[in-house]
Amino acid sequence: MKPLSITIAATLVVTSGAAAAQSATDARCIVLATGFANHATDANQQKIAEDSLYFYLGRVGGQPNSAQFKAALDAQAKTITDANAATLMAQCVAPVKARVQLLQSLATPSRKAPVNPEGR
Repeated sequence: MKPLSITIAATLVVTSGAAAAQSATDARCIVLATGFANHATDANQQKIAEDSLYFYLGRVGGQPNSAQFKAALDAQAKTITDANAATLMAQCVAPVKARVQLLQSLATPSRKAPVNPEGR
């Protein structure tokens, strides 16, 4: 039984580490998207930043309380500089664009001839 509990504990540690890394990335993208949405001069860039903000806000879920969420946002804000902001924002936008493209591919009508059910 002891090896099983060690395996479960190791799995939880690995999973929580991945979740923490994901949360940090999400927090960084929220900070970046907020900044770009508020300060972009190009309307298209502003729209992409707003879309990204909503995407990452939707990923946060109910895990952090307000103090934890603020701490995560503050910690990530410290890692962002004028020199790296555009590159980091591009990394945040890439998954958003990928999801939009996936959704659009699902919405594209099939080019196959419609199948008529019997009797119609």
